[in-house]
Amino acid sequence: MSDATDAPGDRGRLDEFHQEVGKLRASGGRANPDRWVFRIGLILTIVGLAFTVVSFFLTGKPYDTEGGNLHQSNHIDLVVSAIFGLTLTFIGLVMITISSFKRFMRYWLVRLIYEYREQTDRVVGS
Repeated sequence: MSDATDAPGDRGRLDEFHQEVGKLRASGGRANPDRWVFRIGLILTIVGLAFTVVSFFLTGKPYDTEGGNLHQSNHIDLVVSAIFGLTLTFIGLVMITISSFKRFMRYWLVRLIYEYREQTDRVVGS
C-alpha cells in the first residue's frame, strides 16, 4: 500500500488508525435498504392483486348453492375485500415507484459528481 514517496511514519499511523477503527466495533449498516422497500412493495402489489381478483370472481356468483337465494352480506364482504386488495396494490406500487426514483436519482447524482470531477481535472491540468 505504501509508495516510495511515503514518509516512514505513515505506515505506523495507518496501522494505528486501523486499530482504533477496530476498537469502535461500528457496523456499516444495511447495504441497500431501498432494495427491501422494492421487494416489500412488489409483494404487497402481488397480494393486493390476488385479493382483488379473487374477490371479483367470487362476487360474480350471486346465488347460494343450497337455496338459490341472493346474499348481499357476502357481496359486501367481498367488495370490502376487493377494496382492501386495491389499497394494498396502490401502496405497493407507491413503494416500488419511490424506490425506483431514489435509485435513479442516486445514479444521476453519482454520474454528475463524476462528470464534475472529470471537468475539474481538465481545467486544473491545462
